[in-house]
Amino acid sequence: MNMLNIIYRHYQEGDAPQLADLFNRAFQMNGLSVIRTTKNWYWRYFQSPGFEPEMCQIAEDLDNKKIVGAVYVNLIEKIPFNGNKYLVGDINDVSCHPDYIKRGIGTNLMKLSINYMEKKGCDISILTADYNGHARKKIYLRLGYFDVDRAYAFIQFPNLFKLMKDILASLIFFPVFFTISYLPRILNRIIIKLNPFFRDFSFEINNNRKHFEYMKAVNKIMPNYYTGFPIYDKRKFEWARIKVPANQHRPTYVLIKKDNRIIGGATLTHQNIYNSKRGSKFRIGLIHDLFLDKTQFNNKRNLHLGYIYLNDKIIKAATRRKIGILTHLVTFKDYELQRALRNMIYLKLRGETVMMKTLKKKIRISKFKKPLFLPSYVSIGVP
Repeated sequence: MNMLNIIYRHYQEGDAPQLADLFNRAFQMNGLSVIRTTKNWYWRYFQSPGFEPEMCQIAEDLDNKKIVGAVYVNLIEKIPFNGNKYLVGDINDVSCHPDYIKRGIGTNLMKLSINYMEKKGCDISILTADYNGHARKKIYLRLGYFDVDRAYAFIQFPNLFKLMKDILASLIFFPVFFTISYLPRILNRIIIKLNPFFRDFSFEINNNRKHFEYMKAVNKIMPNYYTGFPIYDKRKFEWARIKVPANQHRPTYVLIKKDNRIIGGATLTHQNIYNSKRGSKFRIGLIHDLFLDKTQFNNKRNLHLGYIYLNDKIIKAATRRKIGILTHLVTFKDYELQRALRNMIYLKLRGETVMMKTLKKKIRISKFKKPLFLPSYVSIGVP
């Protein structure tokens, strides 16, 4: 293994099965990960808007005819930061076969990906990384990426029966999970029920329908309160939400209405997480695109309750989807949402750091004036 015959190239027809296998081997090293199928790979990358073969940079061991590393640039899109629009290249799924790690493969693939983004005229590259991880310290920082934000993972347990079924060991903590999951919801529902401001509020939970009604609402409201939100066009939305390869990616839309007008919402999907060491799996729910029109609330107290009202309906939707564990990544400055989630006794864990690299000398990224919107296809690799 000391004298490796490694070549670097971009995606070619027929690579998908090996790339899916590489993903599974690389991300199962720690024991927990999703399992990516060839069909899922095609949807995630090949069918994504604007895909080009050079978006997937590959390292191949010629002697063993095996793909041993890959880095993806996906998507490339216009994104506004602090009122200015930039062409941004998203880095995803930086992966290396466990037998080939610490041989410079990841660094070489990243350099090729950066060259590609520069060739496409990108202003900025963005990715997420484990703050204390090898890749951030040994690859990304050395290549000029810098930290711009920190995400927090907020976790709840909507469907305790599904949780106990998936993870038998959790049975002994049932009283704790019950206290965390149900009591805050009951108390907050009573508080909101007694508040006359919420008399004209209603909600909808739509499973895999009313796609474009949701798209219109999130495009209208989200940019007012977040920096970095890339507007959905029809093509991107159809890829991410409609033309999906499996039931777990089919969305549940939660919509909050005031006087029958949409003022907030979120998208819910789920993933199956596999434990390769124990041969088990469990279902985890993913919250995407949570938004709320703050102008519809007459004071901070009712705005706080509005976030709680929306999250309560998200948990209700997750319960219907038989989700035992629900997670939402929230960036550092999203204080109002964080406060509501803490009130609902979501567990808070430090998540990944958000990193950027400027690809043109004239580009300078100042501190964000609004909370950063972090697309799930950047943070967790799932649209």
